[in-house]
Amino acid sequence: MSTQITNEAHGEAERWSGDKPAKQKFGLVLQGGGALGAYEAGAVEYLYSQGMECAIVTGASAGAMNAAALAGATQYPPQVLRKLWEKLAVDSPVPFLPKIPVPFLPQWLTRPWFNYIPSLLVPGMYRPRLDVWNLPDWTYIAKPTMGKTLEGLLDWNQVRDPGHMRLTVSASGVEDGTVAYFTNIPADKLPPEQPEYQPVRFGPEHVQASGSFPGGFPWTTIRDRAYWDGGLTDNTPLKPILDNLTEDEAASMPIYMIDVNVAAAPRPASLYGVSQRMLELLVSNRLRSDLDTAASYTRFISVLKQADEQLPSDAPVRKEPEWDEVMGFQHVRRIHLIDMKKPAGDSAGDFSRQSILRRISAGYDQTRAALETAGPF
Repeated sequence: MSTQITNEAHGEAERWSGDKPAKQKFGLVLQGGGALGAYEAGAVEYLYSQGMECAIVTGASAGAMNAAALAGATQYPPQVLRKLWEKLAVDSPVPFLPKIPVPFLPQWLTRPWFNYIPSLLVPGMYRPRLDVWNLPDWTYIAKPTMGKTLEGLLDWNQVRDPGHMRLTVSASGVEDGTVAYFTNIPADKLPPEQPEYQPVRFGPEHVQASGSFPGGFPWTTIRDRAYWDGGLTDNTPLKPILDNLTEDEAASMPIYMIDVNVAAAPRPASLYGVSQRMLELLVSNRLRSDLDTAASYTRFISVLKQADEQLPSDAPVRKEPEWDEVMGFQHVRRIHLIDMKKPAGDSAGDFSRQSILRRISAGYDQTRAALETAGPF
C-alpha cells in the first residue's frame, strides 16, 4: 500500500483554528513548475507550523493552484494543500515493473526518463487526448482536469473574498503576449491605470488559465481572450504583492518567495534532459536579478523621498504627474527568497507519489533551515 500524502507530518492541524488570531501575517509568492509545486506545499506547512497566517498570495501555474487552495481552505491550510497533492500524485501505470529486479530490465528501461512514466497520465491535472485522427490539427496534447480537482476541494466563495485573503494569479495573453493578473481584489483597491490587473469573480477557469502550458494544454478563453501559462510572462509574480500592500504591511509584514527552479545545472545528457532544462530556464525568469533591480529602485526612491522633505511646496517638480506616484511607492522591507535547492534532474513532470512526498518534506525542511538562518520572523 502506498504512503498517503494526507497524513499529518507535523501535527499542527489540531492546534489551528480559523478564528484564532495568527501570531504573524505574511505574504507569499508561489512559482510555477509543474510537480515541483509540491515543494511549495511543504514550505507553507512550515510557515503555518510557526503560528503564521497568509494574508496575500500570488502564484503562477502550479503556484496558482497552490495559491487558490490556500485561499479556499476551510480546514487547516497545509492539510488542504496535502489533499490537493494527494489528488495529483500518481502510482506507476505499469504495476508489474517494480517487481522485476533492475538488472534484468533492458538498458533503455533503466534510463532516467523511464522514472517519469507516471507523468504520462495525471488524472488530477490532465488526461492525454485520444483523437489521434485529428493529429494534424492539434494545438495541444492533453485536456486539463485541474479545474475539476480544485472545484471539489475548495470553498470558492472564500476564494473570492479578499477580506479573507488577497489572491492574484498570472496568465499570458496568447495573441498579445502581455501578462494578465486575475485577482479577487476590487477594482477600486487596485493600482490605477494598470490594465494588466483584472478583478474577477474567481473560479477554476482562472487557475486553469494560469496553468495552460502551451502545447501541453489548450489555451483557456476568458472574456473572449485566450490565455496560456502565467509562467511565460511572470513566473514569480512579486509585483501584485508589492502593488497591493498597505503602508503598515510594507513596513513590517514578511514576504516569502518560494524558488522551485534552478538557475544552474549540469549539461543535459539526452533529448529529454534538454527539454527539461529548456523549460527550467524558461520559467526561472532571472529571479535574483529582478530582486537586485527592485532593491536598486527602492534605494533610489528612498533618496527622492528624502529630497521631497527639503523641497518647497511650490517646487515645479511636485507638479509632475509621476511625482505623486513615486512618493506613493511602498518600501517593502522584509522580502525573503527561499531556495528549495532542487536536485539537478528533479523533473517538473514527475508526479510519482514517492517524488511528491519527498518534495513536500524537503519544502518543509528547506524553509525551516532558511528562516532559522535568517533569524526571527
